[in-house]
Amino acid sequence: MPQIGPLEIAVVLLIALLVFGPNRLPEIARQVGGALRELRKIQHNLRDDLHEMMSDESDGGSPPPTLAPKEDPAAGEVVDVAAAEVDAPPDADADVPPPPPPPPDPD
Repeated sequence: MPQIGPLEIAVVLLIALLVFGPNRLPEIARQVGGALRELRKIQHNLRDDLHEMMSDESDGGSPPPTLAPKEDPAAGEVVDVAAAEVDAPPDADADVPPPPPPPPDPD
């Protein structure tokens, strides 16, 4: 990002003086200063809110609730079929092609 030096600031102020005149320049400077003050206030409030949210999560309180993991049907545990159908969209297996046949033995 380019830096603005004193020469560039002087050129901008000279152009502003020529465009707006000496009577309106203080009024415009006050408006720009007020807008910058509001932007800094918004930035400060946003930073404080973010720090507050981050400290709320790491203050040692109870963790957020989580869902229980799905159980493995291969291990012999019973899986609720109705719940499994709710999780899977209809025709979820329709787009999956069948696996290719195993290669023949090179005997």
